[in-house]
Amino acid sequence: MARLEFFFDVVSPYSYLASTQLDALAARTGAEVVWRPFFLGGVMKAVGNVPPASLPARAPYLFRDLMRWGRLYGVPISLPPVFPTLTLTAQRALVAMPASEIPAAAGRLFRAYWGSGRNIGDPAVLADLLPAEALAAAATPEAKAALVAASEEAVRRGAFGAPTMFVRDEMFFGNDRMHFVEEALLVP
Repeated sequence: MARLEFFFDVVSPYSYLASTQLDALAARTGAEVVWRPFFLGGVMKAVGNVPPASLPARAPYLFRDLMRWGRLYGVPISLPPVFPTLTLTAQRALVAMPASEIPAAAGRLFRAYWGSGRNIGDPAVLADLLPAEALAAAATPEAKAALVAASEEAVRRGAFGAPTMFVRDEMFFGNDRMHFVEEALLVP
């Protein structure tokens, strides 16, 4: 069975968009999708990248582009009132969860932030969206180390932003590369 590793941070709108396509992609290809939370801020700092929305010439285009993708995919998307927000606690909680629970939990976070504009950097919002045990685990040294390790692994493998996906050793960046991801998953 083919395997797709999906490195993401819930602060990333393009990770949100790509995440909405993963179930259908897995159904079409028979692939196993492994959700890999990482910390986008740490990845970008490690490689000297900057958020596209921080570039005055790019930000207006970015927001129009997101709306186009939302229409294409048939998913709600809007610019949250607090953008960007700090997702360190959310990402640590995700990385501390059993792998089988990550897709549903990340989906709740994505929809709350990108679909409803809720500030997922707010502890009260996180408490409403994630299990208490995951939030408690987010504060542990183990969760902190696991998130650092996932972020460092992604950088070692070539990541510079989110989403970053791997099929075997082939890297794909961005939700607009899903057709190439699918093609790679179908290669024996």
